[in-house]
Amino acid sequence: MVIEARQNPRVEVRLSAEVEIGGKTFTATTRNLSIGGVCVEAHVDVTDGAELKVGLFLVFDDIEDATRPPLEMRGRVAWSAPGEGGSPTTMGIRFDSVSAPQMAGLTKFLKLIPT
Repeated sequence: MVIEARQNPRVEVRLSAEVEIGGKTFTATTRNLSIGGVCVEAHVDVTDGAELKVGLFLVFDDIEDATRPPLEMRGRVAWSAPGEGGSPTTMGIRFDSVSAPQMAGLTKFLKLIPT
């Protein structure tokens, strides 16, 4: 029996993301998302504990609106696992200092995802 110890339930969703860390920006793809954080995959090596900014390109009705800016969140790498055989690195990012508008946008988006 697996007990879910997470404070916020994760929703599986694939979104494009842009991650900025240490002055460098790279693209990533989300695996899951919650109001507390996000799990992403990218072809980069990251250090656990590193501070970063992640921009999530939210999709509504299966369409990514290019005119809508990404939802930008600040966070910290909680854990990372290097990929094997060319697979991307997987990293868990915990959001820090989430503002009320960011929380409202994220909550609204998560409610639209079918579970």
